[in-house]
Amino acid sequence: MLSYGFLKTVCNAFVQLVFPYKLIGKEKVKDGPCVLVGNHYRIWDIVHMACTTKEKVHFITKQELYKSKFLAYLCNKVEAIPVSRDGQDAKAIMMALRYLKKGEKISMFPEGTRNKTKDVEMLPLKGGAALFAIKAKAPVYPVMCLRKTRPFHRTKIIVGDPIDLSDFYDRKMTAEDYTAAELRIRENMLAVKHNYIRRQEEARLAKKSKKKKTEKANQK
Repeated sequence: MLSYGFLKTVCNAFVQLVFPYKLIGKEKVKDGPCVLVGNHYRIWDIVHMACTTKEKVHFITKQELYKSKFLAYLCNKVEAIPVSRDGQDAKAIMMALRYLKKGEKISMFPEGTRNKTKDVEMLPLKGGAALFAIKAKAPVYPVMCLRKTRPFHRTKIIVGDPIDLSDFYDRKMTAEDYTAAELRIRENMLAVKHNYIRRQEEARLAKKSKKKKTEKANQK
């Protein structure tokens, strides 16, 4: 019988072969409930989130996948959470919150669909992540592809620090509050990418400067 662990191992082996990646910062994801969010380029992006933890991750996925008997079987085996494309699915919301309140993890792509554009860094968020995190009082972890994944080209997947939404806990939330919380999530998701790129560039320039100083000293 196929298990979550077996499917995770097989899928990760396939992804590492075809769309190789390096996962950076997974130690930030602590045990217990959380919402994993990421930018979305390919269906296999779910593997990045699954590999941030040894615990099971319940994926929020589109209802259309269940039209295929094979995909429906796999989704049921990993206890995915089907949601309608319009996002107005009370059953899916209750299921996600139930998992979180049991101390389990869920993951989602807030853009709502894969980003197939060439020049848009991240599509507008469809919402949902803030609702789950606030109602369950769970942290949100960004899991960001540094760049669009390509076959046989290694990319880096950066896990960011937890996004703190605790100032929204225990209060009557308005639509404006949820919009503000979603904006905070989006800004933090993008910051994970931008800060990593900035640090890498600073390290590269520092290394280049050190090399020049060494060469200059050797010429004396």
